[in-house]
Amino acid sequence: MKSSMVALSLFSIFAMNSYALASDKENSKELGQFYVGADIGLYNETESEYLGRSIEDSSDLSDLSYNLVGGYEFNTHDVVKLGLEAEYRKLGKVTYNEIMDIEGQAFFVNVKPKFIVEGDVLDLYVSLLAGVGSMDMEVKALGASASKSEAAYQVGAELGAIVSDNIDIHLGYRNARVEIDSVDISSQTAYIGARYRF
Repeated sequence: MKSSMVALSLFSIFAMNSYALASDKENSKELGQFYVGADIGLYNETESEYLGRSIEDSSDLSDLSYNLVGGYEFNTHDVVKLGLEAEYRKLGKVTYNEIMDIEGQAFFVNVKPKFIVEGDVLDLYVSLLAGVGSMDMEVKALGASASKSEAAYQVGAELGAIVSDNIDIHLGYRNARVEIDSVDISSQTAYIGARYRF
């Protein structure tokens, strides 16, 4: 009899703790969720402008660009979310007239409002993006190379689908800009990617 009372007490304590943990997890999801993600660049274009003259070119798929992100998405409303994320961006290499190569990398902190359209089978969304950070560009020409980092900003948008409670997939566009030694550099990327929410 004593052993069954002890077993019943332990079971009750375990059940209450499990309920409390599940309740805490649900409450934290009501506030928002952490997420990680990756994007692969499908199209990259870099433009450089100096004293009113500009050169631009695009890279092919062999010169891969990608983004890695981690952030937190606040549940501001059922159909409006607000993301705050840190991003590492590898810019694809672009070659101008087989003479000069430009490639780079960047770190950004982005703000991302997300507007959801609820559907019967799948929820779709449009997300806008604005970020500030630092771009490091490297130029190689005629056997010499130089690189420099400067403050940069970027804007963009994504069109995506929420395929489960934890997974989003999307197509997106980002345009990052930086000025290095009086040269204005713009890097545009069209990409496909996914996010996993915890």
